[in-house]
Amino acid sequence: MKIVSVLEEGKLGGPQIYLINLVVGGVEFSDDNLFLIPRDNSNNFQEKLKQKGIRFRLLPLTRITKEKLVALRYILFFPLEIVLLAISFRRHRADIIYVAGGSWQFKGILASKLARIPVLWHLNDTSMPAFILWIFRALSRFGDGFIFASKRSKHYYEPLISNDRPRFVIPSSVDTRVFCRGYVSRSFSDEVIPSHWEGKVVVGLVGNPSPVKGIEVFIRMAAEVNSKIANVQFAILGNVFSNQQRYFDSLQALIIKLGIDNVDFLGGCDDVRPFLERFDIYVCSSLSESSPISVWEAMAMELPVVSTDVGDVPEYVRDGECGYICPVGDHKSLARHVCELVVDEPMRKRLGKSARAKVVSELDVRACAEKHFEAYRAVLRAN
Repeated sequence: MKIVSVLEEGKLGGPQIYLINLVVGGVEFSDDNLFLIPRDNSNNFQEKLKQKGIRFRLLPLTRITKEKLVALRYILFFPLEIVLLAISFRRHRADIIYVAGGSWQFKGILASKLARIPVLWHLNDTSMPAFILWIFRALSRFGDGFIFASKRSKHYYEPLISNDRPRFVIPSSVDTRVFCRGYVSRSFSDEVIPSHWEGKVVVGLVGNPSPVKGIEVFIRMAAEVNSKIANVQFAILGNVFSNQQRYFDSLQALIIKLGIDNVDFLGGCDDVRPFLERFDIYVCSSLSESSPISVWEAMAMELPVVSTDVGDVPEYVRDGECGYICPVGDHKSLARHVCELVVDEPMRKRLGKSARAKVVSELDVRACAEKHFEAYRAVLRAN
């Protein structure tokens, strides 16, 4: 079975890691996988693919964006890129096309129809602009199957799908063999962990600063915790891209306004595990998610999770078992549960152990990869 996966966004993030984990989990199929990814803005993604030995080809694919010049290129080159993708699909003799990255990934869908190859559309979000949803509704009839990253994504998109083709709910996954405490050498960990964290309880978040991640909620939560407990350090790990600079500046202004001096913006890194190993508590303050890999990775590293009620996080983070769930945007609720965990180390350890056990049993890459290949087979049988 030759699988060609296509992504229109080259920036390394959740969808890109999702695809890598899919191939890692389905190692027996790894030689049959090829990724088609954008030439621009994909250097970090390319490095990850090379590290894992995954085959990929670079194409001049543009993306939907608010940046005027890039958006103009997207419109002008849209037809040409569809033809280019269709030629690539045929050249690589694909049996099935996997369009990853969400409902705005239109080119792979249209190119698969042009190439007359069955296509699976992966839907991994729960919030999109109205014009994207309108286009998705029109193009959904071309999908030969749909994979939803969560039950909430299925609930969000299913009413818009205009055919009765196979549908599957398959969450994001994590490689629990390498996301575990003790896997990263202590010497490497000591090199990257700030020295002023010594002796403090560290509350962390992993994610590029964008409004959907609710970083301002995290900052307000930090201020609330500071008003009640001392000796806590807060950390945010993630690249700041050029189109996020204005939002990032507003976060810095909010920190100054609230008088906080214990929030570190750490930037991006190639390996988040040394930081997760040093974190004591993981917080997801997002306003919208589907199946957040960053949360699953934190759980695999035995961290208790305090999260807003987004995506399918409540399916895996049960109150009092692996962490706590709070209303979206409620920084005071987040702070209350964080304070409980800061002062109760045995509880942190107990919830962290339960969190890892949950991920190992239900969200490991091997189980999720097999579910994908079952979906591929089902679509091929139907076609």
